[in-house]
This record gives sequence, structure tokens and C-alpha cells, in this order.
Amino acid sequence: MKIIWTFTLLMIPGVLSSISVTGYSGGGVSITCRYDEGYTDNEKYFCRGQNPVTPQIGWCSDLIKTEEKDKWFDSGRFSLYDDTTAAVFTVTFRDLSEQDSGTYQCAVDRAIITDSYTEVKLKVLTGQKISAVTGYSGGNVIINYKYETLEENPLVDVCKTGADQCFPLINTNRAAEWTHDRFSVHDDRSARLLRVFIRELNVNNSGEYKIIVEASEDYSFFSEFHLNIRDGELLSFTHAFVSVVN
Repeated sequence: MKIIWTFTLLMIPGVLSSISVTGYSGGGVSITCRYDEGYTDNEKYFCRGQNPVTPQIGWCSDLIKTEEKDKWFDSGRFSLYDDTTAAVFTVTFRDLSEQDSGTYQCAVDRAIITDSYTEVKLKVLTGQKISAVTGYSGGNVIINYKYETLEENPLVDVCKTGADQCFPLINTNRAAEWTHDRFSVHDDRSARLLRVFIRELNVNNSGEYKIIVEASEDYSFFSEFHLNIRDGELLSFTHAFVSVVN
């Protein structure tokens, strides 16, 4: 029976693998999709539904797709970047809600033979999003980020977004605490609580930030917020709390 089952899997066209992804409402996920090096020039796409080569059980509706030789494509809540050197493309899915839970596919468009795909099973848990944090010149802020992940010792990064990039400020690098310049991060892993400290604030610190938790080599989940620095009465600390606990 085992030999027959293995043979059946090998006969299913286009199958690469299946991965499970957990996200949180109000946040986002970035999914790593691998493909054969021979298809670097092919279009890549991300769709919602079952196996795209078996339409009898339901079509897979395209959500985002690269066009011609473009390697970076953005469309609404989705973006897709194709790293042809590493033969992987990354799909970023923002502003998640629990209704987004379901089955998706990372796929490579192959003109003559059946498309290859990786099944993505996305589960979106209840989360709490904070969209804005206010601080004051000369003061400090603490952003508390409560996270859950099945992986031990996840990588945690904090970056400031701009010009289609996220400029790294600090990462835990699997250690409990890291400090760089006026930024520091403390990761209380027993409580799964990440505290981000920004000290001696100035107006240049205003902008969009992202906290990223790399749950596995297949995906990461993140939360984004806007930091607004004002002139005025000095406060010692301003607290903000981002919770993604189920």
C-alpha cells in the first residue's frame, strides 16, 4: 500500500510541496515560494483555490501575477518579488482578516506543460492592530509586540520602510536582547513578548515601521505602524501595544 501511495503522488502533475502559514488579522505575511531554476524567465503568480491543474474541483483565482520580465509587482493588498538568482519568489499579503483563511497556490506559468505550484494553507488568527504611535522630541517610546509562533527562537527584525525598501534598524538574531544606537529590542521568549525601545526621539524618526517575526524558512508574519514625532511637552515614555495572541 505504501508503494502505491508514493507512486500516486509522483504522478500528480505540477506538485512541488505544501506549506502551512499562520497570520494575524490586521497584520500580514510574507511567503517564500521556490521553483525550478529552469523557469526563471516564466511568469509567477499567486492564486486562491485548489490545485490549478484540476479545474474539476474548483478554479484557482489569480490574486497577483508578474508580467513579462518585471520582477517586482504590486497590486492592492499583494506584492510579488521574483528573485531569479535564488529561484524563489516572495508573496506579501497585507491587511489580513480571518476571512482570508483558506487554500492558496504559489505557481509558475509554464506554456506547454502543466503549471508547477506549491500549496499554501493559510490560517488567520484574531489579532489587534495598532496603526499609529505618537512620541515627542527628546522623549522615548516603547512598542510592545505580543506574538505566537510554533517555531522556537524565531528571528525578529525591526525596520523602517521607505522607497519600496525596509531599512533594518535592529534584529534579535536569536538572542534575547540587542541594542543599536538609540534603538533596542528585548525579546521575552517565555512570555513571547517583544519590546522595541526608541530613545531620544527627533522628527527624523517619524515614518512607517515594520516588526517582522520569521516563523520558519517558508514564511514570516509582520505588523506595521506609523510613528509620529511631535514637538511639545516632554513625556518620559509613550507606550503602544500590538497584540497578535490567539
